[in-house]
Formats: sequence, structure tokens, C-alpha cells
Amino acid sequence: MKKIELLAPAGSKESLIAAVQNGADAIYLGGTKFSARAYASNFDNETIEWAIDYCHLYGVKVYVTLNTLIKDEEMEEALEYAQFLHNIGVDAVIIQDYGLAYCLRNRLPELEIHASTQMTVHNAEGAKFLNDKGFKRIVLSRELYIGEIEKISKEYKIETEIFVHGALCICYSGQCLMSSVLGGRSGNRGRCAQPCRLPYKILNKKGDKKEGYLMSPKDICTIEDLQKIIDSGTKSLKVEGRMKRPEYVAGIVSSYRKAIDSIYEKKKADKVKIQKEKDRLMQLFNREGFSKAYLFGNIGRDMMSFRFPKNTGVRIGKVKSGKVELLGNVALNDGIRIGDGGFTISKIIKENREVKGAVKGDKVELKPKKYKEGDILFKTSDVNLNKELSESYKSMYGKRIPLNCNIEFNIGYPVELSCDYGNKRYKVKGEVVQVPIKKPVLKEKIENSLKKKGDTPFKIDKIIFNSYEEGFVPVSTLNELRRKLIDQIEENIKLVYKNKDLLRDINETSEEKELEIPESIITVKNREQMKVVRNNGKEDICVDITFRDMWNLEPHKLEGCYVKISNIIKDREYDVVVGKIREYLPYIKGIITSNLGIINQFSNQTHIIGDYKLNIFNKYGVDFFENDLKGIYLSTELNRKQINSIARERKGKIAVIIYGKYELMVSQYCPIGATFGGRSSNNNCNRICEKESFVLNDRMNINFKIFTDLFCRSYIYNSVPVELIWNKESFTKKGMGLRIDFIDESARECRTVLEYLHGEREKIDIKSTKGQFSKGVL
Repeated sequence: MKKIELLAPAGSKESLIAAVQNGADAIYLGGTKFSARAYASNFDNETIEWAIDYCHLYGVKVYVTLNTLIKDEEMEEALEYAQFLHNIGVDAVIIQDYGLAYCLRNRLPELEIHASTQMTVHNAEGAKFLNDKGFKRIVLSRELYIGEIEKISKEYKIETEIFVHGALCICYSGQCLMSSVLGGRSGNRGRCAQPCRLPYKILNKKGDKKEGYLMSPKDICTIEDLQKIIDSGTKSLKVEGRMKRPEYVAGIVSSYRKAIDSIYEKKKADKVKIQKEKDRLMQLFNREGFSKAYLFGNIGRDMMSFRFPKNTGVRIGKVKSGKVELLGNVALNDGIRIGDGGFTISKIIKENREVKGAVKGDKVELKPKKYKEGDILFKTSDVNLNKELSESYKSMYGKRIPLNCNIEFNIGYPVELSCDYGNKRYKVKGEVVQVPIKKPVLKEKIENSLKKKGDTPFKIDKIIFNSYEEGFVPVSTLNELRRKLIDQIEENIKLVYKNKDLLRDINETSEEKELEIPESIITVKNREQMKVVRNNGKEDICVDITFRDMWNLEPHKLEGCYVKISNIIKDREYDVVVGKIREYLPYIKGIITSNLGIINQFSNQTHIIGDYKLNIFNKYGVDFFENDLKGIYLSTELNRKQINSIARERKGKIAVIIYGKYELMVSQYCPIGATFGGRSSNNNCNRICEKESFVLNDRMNINFKIFTDLFCRSYIYNSVPVELIWNKESFTKKGMGLRIDFIDESARECRTVLEYLHGEREKIDIKSTKGQFSKGVL
């Protein structure tokens, strides 16, 4: 039975060595461009080729992340880089951009592609859609329940990869615009500023508030649940952490390696040993403990680190009568946290003596003495643990691959060394064995020379003498023979993965199409907005049925409208949403959505328009959906120049949002439910969101409206709308469709915007922004 893959992160050469030496089956890493961890050290071309060769010698696969959105002007460079990776032997690339996927499928089909979690694949139909489009593996969203993973992996027989340890984004990956809108640093371009780790308040209209790091989730840890995860049928267990130190990588990989091996070796799970590994993982990094993400349910506030968003450490003691009563061991140079501050231990005083370390139960003074009576101390860095872990990868060839060799040692014939490795026979010859002048080279001497360890992962472990006569060759001959054999094995392994494929040319067609998207469309979220648009608008109407107010709208009231479907529909609720769509199909003109499952299921039954959360960033992204969508709303992160460039090349196929508050986040976690609603491991939410409205308030005292849907997901919208109505004629002339999104606008505000759209007023008195239209994103 083939073991499940343990996939480790590498943000540096040292981290890669740490992962391999501690038992990773595969590594994912980024190059200097197009990687979703732009701030990691990453690998230049020379180092990445070394990394691939090094890993392959150990039988470890390498996946390179090209998982950012690609601008049109960057596409050729990205493709050339992909070709370089393919030719130096990368096992697969992990990608987010649909345009890059389209080009790779057509220009370099030999290269294996994996769908990044940034593609937000979270239901079986969506996974099937990408699998049918040429994706070998799907990295699933971190919000899935274990049963949903099993459905995709087993019932649909799709190769999947899931995150099992490390940081958890609070928003569905690939759907977050918070960092981009607030600071111009796009998470979709690998430059997330992590606004989710900042403090927030949640306010209702009465002025009641809850505050803390309300959007900061604990890290995932599933080491106790690996049997259930393996049984789900997923192919790969992914550890997050390309920004982490090599000691962290070594520790996480070694703990998960032991736990996985014990399952396959059918050893009875030892809770004490698993707890010991978990304690070590806690010491390496945690945020107020761990969570299991959503694998076994949504536990509300219990999966969050409301008090502290960084490494919390492990509780090590409390100050009583001026001394720290230790709950665990401490040593010089350990890191200590007290509240938001901390220090590195420079001295330990025990019973008036200076010592190098102290143990659980001791009462000590720690210097510098930055604590006061009653303080609780946490150990954030364990110098002895870090030393132990760094020793595990001190030598890049610490872990050796044994070879069983055969030798022919006959006087008058060249000494011959051979072995079988990887279904291939290797054989090398040395000098002719001479009649000894003095003493012959004995078997023991030959074995000792051949078993020497060199600068290689291989070692000759066992030697079988097929024949032996008491002859003589210099020891240097035996050493050279060993080197030649191992060099031959290494070179062959490296060559097996190398390729010489070139990028194919493709015939681009930029024929103009009649606009199949409505020339202009107004999206409404509630009945009041719908009434205003019907009475005052000349445009098509799209009804957003994501939220409760419009979910139960009678089908005949949607006659001639489009419906907007949530971009997130998990398998647990998928049939409910599909049933609603089928109920509406006889009445509606089409669907607007970014949900790949809905696109896959309904593209042949009605007009589907791709929503802006598909993150279409280049003209080839439009081509990817050529046979599935009637048109696409472009990414809201594009600037004027980029939009116009795509419009020239794909006229009649695209549209833009010219007014509306962008959806900044969509989350399986609900900040209202976790605070005012009381949702936790032990309590269900009181559904207070159905009675009151709430906003998320940031450090700048800006309010962001929070909506919740029928399935208790939360949606956070920007505080102000983007307003590009002033540029509508330019968009229209270039063959683009237009859209206005009403989110929480009042009837008066809706009428004001429509009057401005129709030229009945010169300006609107609503605070707004141009979004990224002028500058774009980093």
C-alpha cells in the first residue's frame, strides 16, 4: 500500500534540507517570481536546479509555485520560466492563474499542473471542472469537512491535496481583497499584508461592541487525526510555512513523519507519544493553541486567537513572591513572552546560584527581570529544542540511502563493482587486480574502503563477493571505484527527470464578438433595491440570492432577470442551491457566479457570466472559459491600462464593475456568530445576525459591513464603493459590458446612482473611491 505524501514547505535552501532530512516525501517552493510568498527567501534559477537534483536523489518530489495572478505583459516570461522548470526536472507547478493554465495546456502540455488553493476549489463539481481541464491535482480549500474531502477524493476519484498544519487564512484563499483594497498589496500577487492579524471591533447599531484580534485564526494541527484524514482518500498532506525558519520545518516534518509511519506500520496509536509530539509542535509555533480548521465542524470562537495574533508560546510559569514557579524547563537564551512584550533569558538564578537551566517545579529568577508579581510567562523559543532540530539537518547528507553491491575481484582481471538501484543495473570497472608482491588486499579492507561515506546521499551498505582471489590493487582504486559507481547512479537519476520540450506556438484569434453580456446590468441584494431599479432603471437586473432576503423570492418575480449565485457553495449545501437554480431556470436570463461547480453543471443549460472573483487578470484567462461562459467580469485589481489591453484583444467578451462596494472577504467563520452569537465547540450560534446588523470596525475607525448567508458564512464589504461611472463611455466604446452593484445602499442612494448613470445629475453625493483603476496592485 502506497503511503500518503507528506508535503513540506521550503522558503530557503536550509529549510529544504531540513525537510528532506526529516522525512518529507515532496517539497513545494517558490522561485524569485510569480510565487504567492513574495517575501520568502525563495530560490534563484541556479539554486532551484540544485534543489530539484538534491531532492530527486532522495526520491523526493519538487513542486514549484507559480501561484500568483499574471499580467498580460508578464505571461511570456512566466511561460519561459515554466519551460525552464520543466526542463530541469520539476515534478509539477502549482498555479492560480487561469490564463497561465490555458497557455501551459496548449504550449507545454507535458508539464504537470496542480490547482493552487488560491483557485478556491471547495466542491466536487468544481474539482471535476479543473480536472477535466488538465489539472492533475487539486489543492482543496482549507474550509472543507472531512466528508467533503472524501467525496471529492473517493467518489469523484480526483487527486487532492489538503493542508494539515500551519497558518489558516480567515478568508477563502483566492477570494480575499482586503490587503489589496486597503493597502495596494495584493494577496493574489503574493504580497498579502495580513490585515486579518490586526485588532478589530464588531459593533451593532446600539453601540454594543466586542473587540480583539477577531479575524486572527489559530494555526491548524491535525497530528491526532491522521488516520481519519488518510481514510478520506486524499493524496497529499501539506504543511504550511514557507516563511518559517528551518528548525520549524524540521520539527513539523519529523513529528508528522513519525505519526504517518506509525499508522502504516499498524502500530497502535500511543496517545502519550502523540501528545508529546503535539507539545513539541506547540513549542515551535502556536497562536493560543491549535485548531483543526473545519475538518470536523465549525467551532466559532474556539478556532480563533482573539487575544494575541503572533506566536503565543507555551505557558512556562507564574510569578509568585518575586520568583517564577516553573511549569516546564527553561535554559539560557530561551525566549520568554509576557503579554505583548518579552525577553531572552540571560541569567537563571536558582537558590541564590547562577545556573544554566532549571526544570519544572523550580522557583527561579530570570534575567532580565521584566516581569512583576502575578505575571504569567510563556516560552516562545526553546534553545535546546532548536539546537536538537538544527542538528537534524546540519549535514545535507545525514540521511543515507543504502546500496547492496556485488564485487568481482580476480587476479588478472579488472576489479568490477555493480549494484541494482531503481530498476536499473549499474556496473563500473577499475584497475586490473595484480599478484601481490607482499600482502594481498583482504576482503575486510575492500569492504572498509567501499563503505566509506562521501559527499553523497548514498552509502554502500552490503557487499557480496561474487568471486575473490587474494590479489592486490591500491586503496585509491577502490575509493575511485566507489565514487564512479555512485556518480553513475546520481547522474542517471538526475537525467531521468530532465526534459528538452519547447513551448509550442498557438494561433491566437482576437476576432471581435457581439457583446453577449448585458450592455449594463444592476445587481441588487434586497427587495427595496429591486423595486427602485425596476421603477427607475433601464438596465438588466441581477438578483443576488446569496442572502436571506432574496433566497425565497418567488420564481415569477425573477422573470427576465439574472441571478447572482454565491462564489462559495460547499458540497453539504450544493444540492439545495442547485435545486433553487433549477426552480428559477424557466424564468431567468442567466447566472452570474465565480463558482466552478455551478459553471461546470449549468454552462450548457443557461447563460453564465463569470464574476469578478474568478480573478481574470489577462486575455488568456478569458480564453480558458471560452466554451463555458458567455462573458467575464474582469478582476477588480486591474488598472485602466490593463483593462484596456484585454478589451482590445478580447472585445465583446468582458465587462467591468463601474460602481459598488467590493466583497473584501468571504469566510466560513462568522465574526458575529463567534462574538455576539456565542458560537463555540460547545454552543450553537444564537443567530443574532437575523435580528440585528453589524459592522467590522478597524484601527482607523472605518466600518465594514458584514453580511451572513443562509449557511452561516460571513461576507465583509468595503466601507466605500468604487465609482467609475464617469468613465462609462470609454468602457462602452471599447466593447465592454458595465455593472453596478448595490450592496447596502438605501432606496435614495440607489436612485441617486441611477440618475447619475442616466446623465440626469452631474455628480453623486456618495463618498467613493477609484479602487485600483489608476494604480493597480503590486
